[in-house]
Amino acid sequence: MNNLPTLKKMNLPSLDVSYGAFDIIGNTIGRFFDYKRDTAMIEYETEKVHAQTEIIIKKIDTELTKALDENEKNYKKEEFRIKIVGKDIKRSGKDRSKIIDAILQSKKPKLVRELRLLLRDENHAFLQKVTLLFSFNTDVKELKGE
Repeated sequence: MNNLPTLKKMNLPSLDVSYGAFDIIGNTIGRFFDYKRDTAMIEYETEKVHAQTEIIIKKIDTELTKALDENEKNYKKEEFRIKIVGKDIKRSGKDRSKIIDAILQSKKPKLVRELRLLLRDENHAFLQKVTLLFSFNTDVKELKGE
């Protein structure tokens, strides 16, 4: 029990200055309150960061929802356009079949020539419709950070 420190004057091993017992207690209490103040400040800053993170997450969620809604709208427009072009292509195929049948059944060279010109025009229109079918150009926004 004689080895226990007392509150009497003592020398710190690393310093050659002697401190009074109350100086050591005062410094310890002072450091305690410094740590307490610093801990409160760190907790406050942490809460600020958490609040900012929540705001950023909400903004990202809002932008994502907005972009997904816009993409859904564009998808429906494109789906409608493709259906219309597809129906037109089917109708065009039937018209070409009728022209080919008329060419095969016709015995008049002048009518065959006119039907071939009509078939050529119909084929050209068909190619334009197919090109239109595959020209996918929408106003889809890319999802990217700012």
